[in-house]
Amino acid sequence: MTTTHRTAPVQRAAEPGAGKQVAVIGAGLSGLVAARQLAASGAQVTVLEAAARIGGQLRAATVAGHRVDVGAESVFTAAPGPLHLIEELGLEEELVGANRATTWIWTERGLRPLPDGFTPAGPSRLGPVLRSRVLSPLGMLRAGMEPFLPAARSGNDVAVGAELQRRFGREVVDRLVDPLLGGLHAGDVRTLSLQAATPQLAALTAKHRSLLLRRRPAPSTGPAFVTLASGMGTMTDRLAASLPDIEVRLGTRVSAVTREGGRLRLSIDGQRCVDVDGVVVATSAVVARELLSEGSPAAAAALGQLRAASVVVAALAYPTRANEVAAIAGGTGILVPSTSPRLLKAATFLSTKWPHHAGADHVLIRASAGRAGDDRAIELDDGPLVDRLHRELAEATGLDVEPVDVTVQRWPRTMPQLEVGHHQRLATIRSALARDLPGVVVAGAPYHGPGLSSCLRSASGAAMTLTTALQETHA
Repeated sequence: MTTTHRTAPVQRAAEPGAGKQVAVIGAGLSGLVAARQLAASGAQVTVLEAAARIGGQLRAATVAGHRVDVGAESVFTAAPGPLHLIEELGLEEELVGANRATTWIWTERGLRPLPDGFTPAGPSRLGPVLRSRVLSPLGMLRAGMEPFLPAARSGNDVAVGAELQRRFGREVVDRLVDPLLGGLHAGDVRTLSLQAATPQLAALTAKHRSLLLRRRPAPSTGPAFVTLASGMGTMTDRLAASLPDIEVRLGTRVSAVTREGGRLRLSIDGQRCVDVDGVVVATSAVVARELLSEGSPAAAAALGQLRAASVVVAALAYPTRANEVAAIAGGTGILVPSTSPRLLKAATFLSTKWPHHAGADHVLIRASAGRAGDDRAIELDDGPLVDRLHRELAEATGLDVEPVDVTVQRWPRTMPQLEVGHHQRLATIRSALARDLPGVVVAGAPYHGPGLSSCLRSASGAAMTLTTALQETHA
């Protein structure tokens, strides 16, 4: 069944290319932002979404009567794009800052605190690393040698893990970088691209011979992460409601994008075709490959080289007695190294981390599992999956009560892996589309990373590229 949504019209910009018909495939954050920008340039935009809901990986679920995010959970405040969008959408009063507390790393010797000042770029100070007792004496000595190492001379893309191991040694990568950065990407830091997955780190390594000795900006006094009390999906709900004269068709599956008679043809639901002037494909790389395989085999082949991990998120509600567990009361969550045989990848103690979940009649914990190359979690049924995650949480923290409710959200092949050589693969996709399907662009996490700020930049860039192409065809 197809559901449509239309908002009130607004004044369109009188620009070359105005009135062109554009289809946006995918009603996640990237697709909706691209649609809004294209409509502002004067295009007539329709959003096509195969699912029965908008939002993509911004999704909330209810566990024991509490609404919790089971997709993207928060916004990094150092990246201003999402905060600006939240302000534009009138959601500032919904913002909640994360409490400052310890993040635990699950080591062979139990839980140890993630050192203060440790980021995906490595340690900024050695003192907290020494006090954390995560590294061996030899590992601490090796990390302290970083200022004396020669500068890197190669300008080629390398793996994040390789660059940070060169600077700080293997232990820093295995015991700190891997659980933090590898956990965020659900991937292997020894295959993730320095340039694509961590562009800020790439810029720092190019500019500074030593990351430890570089001059650092004064630390922010505000929270590093914020969320929306009503759930991150409120962003896409409000965004869809504010779109100017844009039709959003839910339950509408596009099966192919080809070129016919100088226009782009969309095959919809395998039954009918729609011709348009431009297309934004804002889907996973797996879906994009299927859509474009007939119209641009070369682009589809390059899309097939973009790997994605399958992850599972379980939201568990425990009796309030769980707050008596020291690790939960004194920490915001756990990071687990990929070298561990455990299924658990990370856990967030929602009741400790977020003020709006504190003081509830349950203790809420969000557990995630699944990494690139490890599909154990996605292949387990809900019952065995939850049992395993609960047992591992109990092993890590000393938790001695059973969950009273749980909800499971599966995300098959949706966590993009921006691996070494990613920029070249992306360039191949773009050039193939420009040659075979001019007027088709791609946008979203598979191309620029899973963070909300990356998705916004990707959507804006795709919309600008398509607007320029439409103006050139009009001239």
